[in-house]
Amino acid sequence: MAATGLDIFIGGGGDDLAWLGLGVVRAYAAGYAAETGRPALYSANGRVGRLIRRLRRQGPRVPLNIVGHSWGALDAFQLAVRAERAGVTVHNLITLDPVGWPFGRAPKGEVSAFWLNVACAPSRPDDSDRLTQLPPWSRKPSGLPVGLAEACVELDLNHWNVEAMMRLGGARERLEASWAARRFSGLPAGP
Repeated sequence: MAATGLDIFIGGGGDDLAWLGLGVVRAYAAGYAAETGRPALYSANGRVGRLIRRLRRQGPRVPLNIVGHSWGALDAFQLAVRAERAGVTVHNLITLDPVGWPFGRAPKGEVSAFWLNVACAPSRPDDSDRLTQLPPWSRKPSGLPVGLAEACVELDLNHWNVEAMMRLGGARERLEASWAARRFSGLPAGP
């Protein structure tokens, strides 16, 4: 039996602080999986090595879509680069308002996956937006080579509004199209 697809969601620096009411990517991934019935994996940032090992153990999963928010956007890019080097086909790389790591450099490399970058430029910044510019912990722009992305969308949204970035930025549409293409190819589409 062919392996089914997988959507990987990688949270940002504040995402693991769910006890503070954060955890926006974790919550989005759980809601997405429940709504669609598709396999979705949430990971905190800083765990690219673990994700690569898991992908290698499970074998190729088509479609594979990778979504990362904030610091997790840099991890998503790095995961896509490393997955493709390991022979895994990545259909979509979606980076949501990437923010640079503390004291670190942006990952290097190229991806053949369709890359959609969604950036936030809020007309009314809130605390989440101020945190994206708090040296040395975060910085915008992130340093990712977003000029290489096939699509760049700028939205008047605040940094933690992941649901609206996914919907208004076209990210959710990209995921739907990826799964629809699999369904119409005659391959099993469900988990």
